Amino acid sequence: MPEKEFPDFIGGLWDSGRNTAEAAVVAIDNNADYFRHLLDICFVEPYPISMRSSRVVQMFCEKHPEFIVPYLDEVIEKIEITKVEGVKRSFLKLLAESVDFNLLKDNSKLLQLVFDWVVSPKEAISVRYYCMFICKKFCDHEPDLKSEFKAMLEFSLSESSKGLCSTAKKILKKL
Repeated sequence: MPEKEFPDFIGGLWDSGRNTAEAAVVAIDNNADYFRHLLDICFVEPYPISMRSSRVVQMFCEKHPEFIVPYLDEVIEKIEITKVEGVKRSFLKLLAESVDFNLLKDNSKLLQLVFDWVVSPKEAISVRYYCMFICKKFCDHEPDLKSEFKAMLEFSLSESSKGLCSTAKKILKKL
């Protein structure tokens, strides 16, 4: 049986521009096999292709979040170990903005990761930023988490960038 033919996503992601990413989004064309192939590229290919492909997945899922649902638990496991900050950032943005946490088989893994990353000065600011919003989303579903999250945000204020401090203060007001 011959191998499936896929668009040349790797060759097509020759730069990090918005137009290039949008062309790749169009190339997925609601095809589940193409989507899965691009998702695999995110975790198999080296930087910068992995980062570029993760951005395409994130952009595609803004319009079609149902495509990521079968892979949510797998994605969470993979973002935990990825060394490419751009991959982690794109998937955290996707989780923060487009995913219903009730669709996760076990959301405790994601919860632990984002709580850890919010307070980790080793994590990139963009990673910590999206983690704050994911934590807030968890608190909206589980109000018992609010006091712990508030304490984490207050703790992290002392060692965060001005932008993260501003975001943390806005989230604290909403809590």
